[in-house]
Order: sequence, then structure tokens, then C-alpha cells
Amino acid sequence: MTGFLIFGHLMYSWLFRRTPHKEAILVESRIKPQRLIDSLATLGRIGETPQGMMRLAFSPADLAGRKYVTDLMKSGGMTIRIDSAGNLIGLKTGDNPALPSIAIGSHTDTVPNGGKYDGSLGVLAAIECINTMKDLSITTRHNLEIIDFTNEEGTGYGRWLYGSRAMTGLLEDGDLSAIDENGIPIGSRLQDVGGDVRRIHESERQPNDFAAYLELHIEQGPVLHSSGIPIGKVTGITGRIALEITIRGFANHAGTTPMSGRRDALLSAAKIIQAVNTIATDEEICRVGTVGIARISPGADNVIPGRATLSVEFRDENIKPMLDAEIRITQLCQQEARMSKVEITISRIGITKPSPMDSNIQKIIDEAAHNQQLETRSLPSGAGHDAQSMSTLTPSGMIFVPSIDGISHSPNEYSSPESCAIGANVLLSTLLTIDRQF
Repeated sequence: MTGFLIFGHLMYSWLFRRTPHKEAILVESRIKPQRLIDSLATLGRIGETPQGMMRLAFSPADLAGRKYVTDLMKSGGMTIRIDSAGNLIGLKTGDNPALPSIAIGSHTDTVPNGGKYDGSLGVLAAIECINTMKDLSITTRHNLEIIDFTNEEGTGYGRWLYGSRAMTGLLEDGDLSAIDENGIPIGSRLQDVGGDVRRIHESERQPNDFAAYLELHIEQGPVLHSSGIPIGKVTGITGRIALEITIRGFANHAGTTPMSGRRDALLSAAKIIQAVNTIATDEEICRVGTVGIARISPGADNVIPGRATLSVEFRDENIKPMLDAEIRITQLCQQEARMSKVEITISRIGITKPSPMDSNIQKIIDEAAHNQQLETRSLPSGAGHDAQSMSTLTPSGMIFVPSIDGISHSPNEYSSPESCAIGANVLLSTLLTIDRQF
């Protein structure tokens, strides 16, 4: 009888350890921090330069980074595929494949001279969750899809969130025909990463394909670091409207053309740049406004600029202020064109609507953190993320970890190993709870 009881106790313990849906598993499962940090360091060497990360979408460094991520996915036992939008997807099959998948992802492309954590943490932490479940023999009911989205940053084409917008059916005609400054169509670059712009509609997924989407990310702002709070629970993601403003004046000799007779495109561009700042500051029409790129032609020190092109964006938590800012800058450009006798055209490159995060997933994130004795803070995201697109398709949630001094899109971008590990553990616990409840 005693032997039977001992055997029964051992069998119960074994079953309890292997069952993924027990509360003890949700609380006690822990990722291996060093494995995560090592993968971040390895990926961070791909595309690294003295000026910062240059793993730009579709570049050789991007291809090398995707190859490294692919190898990690394969090592974790995932089945790999690349959809027609170039999204890299690793599938871990669940116990009930008939259920919709839980997607976890982010991106590994960077901005020029960027940092090592933006996007990369989310992809590598998702893979670390899979590895941890493999270590602990934890299975899930749902299939898990780890996604490295294509061209989240939009570098080169101004077409941000490209892969996630393709997956959610949000691409527009201009996204398919975009050409970069070197005259290379985006379709050609998609081929380089395994996509096919002619079949890009095949990358679209349906709402019943997913139960939820999760994304771990650095905050890219100062709130968590300055407050000493380890976990951010994202309430929503700001919207963004992007414009291209082209000013055409008249290029002429800088020494012989009187000041009163000039049609200086750069001078008008400078006034427009100031106007963008004023719209978001003095006039408080929207939360932020930025001119990120200025191209001047012909670009000689003894020639009055005849052409200037500006990339302009406005962001806000609500769509109306962004549209109001677009109207206001249009009015100011029309006024400047009349006063300075230049021609100004404004093209809308794209608009991404503000996106609330799912309230139920926010609660689960909160519980996952509190079960690990971690304080959380609710906050909106001022930056755009793939979760913004995915939230139009499925309930979505984002977890933030602190960015030191709020620095991002910079070689000085940094989140501590401890913060990265804490975020990955909260991600894992959130994932397992969603698998149990959804």
C-alpha cells in the first residue's frame, strides 16, 4: 500500500510538472536570462557599425539577421515559412491545432544608426519563451506563431509596418509600387527576403486565424526608467500620419541673383520646418510633429536651392488632431507658396490610426507581473509598433520594459539584461495564461 501511495505521489508530481495549464507552472516558469542576452548580443553584432546599428530592411545585414533568427527558430523545434510579404514565421504546434494560433512577434530591422534592442528584444524573447517551454516540457493548447515582421521601420521607402500591414490587409496601392531614392521598386527588395509583391495578398490572415497577439518591446521613452517601474502595460498605440512636402523654386547663381529676386526652395523649407514644430508646440494641434528628412537640390554652395523635399509626420493618440495638423500645414504651405513665389505640393504617404490594446490582455499582463512581485504602470505608446496593425485583426497586447534615459533609435539605446529578462518572463507567463483562458 505504501509503495502504491509513493508511486501515486510521484505520478501526480510528474503530471503536474508537465501540465501547462496549472497555476504553479504559470508562476514558476522562468526563461534562461543568459541565453536571451547572448542571442541579443549575437544579433547586435550583425549590422553593427561605429555609428550604430545599420540592419536596414532588405539590406545584406537584414538578410544575415533573418538567417540568424531562422536558425534560432529551427533550434527551438519550430517549422519555418516566409509569407509573400517576407514575414519570417516560426510555428510551434500545439496540442489542439484546430484552435486559432497565438502570435508573438516584433521586428529585427533597424533605423539608420539605430540601437540593438528596438524590435529585436521582442523577437528573441518570443523565441526564448519557446525554448523555455521546450526545456520544461510545457506544451500549449494553441499553435504558437513567432513572427519577425518585414520592414517595420519603413526605411528607404517611408512605408512603415510593412509586413504587419500586409498580414492584416492594410496595405495601400502606393505600398505596392513604392520606389526608393535609388530607383529600386519595393517589389524587387521583397524578393530578396523571400516575398513576392505580385502575390502579397496571400499574406493576409483572417480574424479566426489568431486568438491573440503579444509583443514585448522596449519603451523607447523615459517613463518607466524615471519612475523605477519594471513593467509597462500598454493601453494604446499612437497614430501617425506621414507626408512628403516638395518645394520647387528656381536654382540660380548665388552671387549674381539679388535677394529680392530669389525663389529659394530651402528658405521656404526652413519656414515649413518651423511651422511643423509650431503646430505641435505653440498651437498644440497634435501631440508631436517632426521633419525627419530634408533633401536639397542641386546641393552646391554657390547655387540657390531650386528644390527641397521634406518628410513630415504628425502623431497623436486620437486621429482628429493628426488630420487637423495635416490641414494646418497645408494652409501654411499654400500661404508660403504665394508669398515666396514657389510651388509646393503635399503628398500623403500613409496614415496609421491610433490603436487601443485589448483590456483583457492588459489585465493578464498585470496579473503576470504581480505574480512575480513586479510593479506595473499603464501607459500609451508614442511609437508605432506591429501590434498596431495586428490589433485590427485580433486581441493584442504589449509589454514594455525600461529604456535607459528614454533613448531609442540611437546607438545609445540600452535596456539592462535584468529588464530584458524580467520582460521575457512576464511575456511567458502572459502567453501561458492566454493559452489557458482563450
